[in-house]
Amino acid sequence: MARAESGASKDEERGAAAKRPEPAGGADRRGECLRRNAGAPARYARIVAAFCAEHHNLAGVGASLAIVEGDGPPFVATAGSACLAGQAVTADTRFRVGSITKLLTAALVLRQVDAGRLELDAEVARVLPELAAGVDERAGAITWRQLLTHTAGVPDPSPLELGAEWLTALGERPLWREPGALWSYSSDGYALVGAALARLREVEFSRLFADELLAPLGLGAAVLEPGLALRTGAACGHLGRGERARAFSVVDDLALGTGDARWTAPAGGAILAAAELVTAVRDLVDPGRSPLSPTARGELLAAEVPTFERPGERYGLGVRVRTSAGGPAIYGHSGATGDFAADLVFVPERKFAAAVLSNTGDPLRITVATVLQELVGVAPERAAAMRPPARYTGTYRAARLGEVVTISAQGAGLRLSAPGLGLAEVPLEHAGDDRFLAAKRPELGGFTFVFAGADARASDLRGHVFVGARVE
Repeated sequence: MARAESGASKDEERGAAAKRPEPAGGADRRGECLRRNAGAPARYARIVAAFCAEHHNLAGVGASLAIVEGDGPPFVATAGSACLAGQAVTADTRFRVGSITKLLTAALVLRQVDAGRLELDAEVARVLPELAAGVDERAGAITWRQLLTHTAGVPDPSPLELGAEWLTALGERPLWREPGALWSYSSDGYALVGAALARLREVEFSRLFADELLAPLGLGAAVLEPGLALRTGAACGHLGRGERARAFSVVDDLALGTGDARWTAPAGGAILAAAELVTAVRDLVDPGRSPLSPTARGELLAAEVPTFERPGERYGLGVRVRTSAGGPAIYGHSGATGDFAADLVFVPERKFAAAVLSNTGDPLRITVATVLQELVGVAPERAAAMRPPARYTGTYRAARLGEVVTISAQGAGLRLSAPGLGLAEVPLEHAGDDRFLAAKRPELGGFTFVFAGADARASDLRGHVFVGARVE
């Protein structure tokens, strides 16, 4: 598949292209997927088998897999429908890729660094003074690098909580931690990056993104414009599985999930075909193709910040990296919007990239693991067992908020209580390594216990709704 041309003309061609409809019923998703991809090269046979089986087992609506190796065009496999009872997914069907967008936003910042317009370690408040005008004076010291590496301490409330005056509302919340102290994931931090870039260049973020990053990578404006993506054949997102699935267009799902908050685009707004994504990422980090300088590419991939989410995992600028025993460093990111799921992995020195996209909320992680095992020689990771409960128990405090979370043990399990959050004795379910989920409370997201010090007990508790240090 050739790389997409820049501009809307190619997008309109995609939208007008005829797409083969999914067979009536569609109950045998695996069989239909295997038939559709029967011409796959033998090298990819086991990967396609895993892709089709996982699509079937998860009762998926549609999915797309793309792999690029070296300088050639990507291999693409597809499954299911772009929308319920609609056109089949093709190599050109675009999906929301959620937080994978952060890698591209970081690259856009580095384009400004290359042009001498900003420095990664300069305070963002020089460009966006609102950042220093909130309730927490520490925010004035936040740097571009800290926002891009999730070490700024910025809280991460949902767009629906913040509303249209999001910048002011975010400033009314104290930082979780001192800037630079702890990795703590924040999509709102990337929204601040987008707002600061727009202020710096005196142009809307979407226009800057299209002109200075998408165009050099051979992509058009539909990547960040939901209306244009919809008109040119983007997949629907779906909530629920099988017959209970409900479809939402890429315009409607933005309104549903964020209240049509376009300011979230730098954190998770990209809409891409799997083939476009892997080609763009390969080209972004390839010395012969990249629009970034060698220094900027080095910054993008340096990955010096430990996440404490998985053993050995570190974070660069908009990208995670882990090093396997005896194997290459695996870079990547995932994206989840509730009705779309995406996973990206790449190995820069091999010009290798793979992406698996789904138009439901279920990621196809077995497919990703099969890709890495078959093509990179990296065995699937096994999450560590839960540590003894006493390693996690204690009281954790978010100092500036005065919020306190208590973790207690009950048998071999844990319970979480937080009066300020209205939580009492909520069971925590182990999710691998030091990660936990609140039982039957998906709105709380996950919690990670951080072991950053020499003490045998956790030093910090980090989650979407709370980040605090252990005080006893």
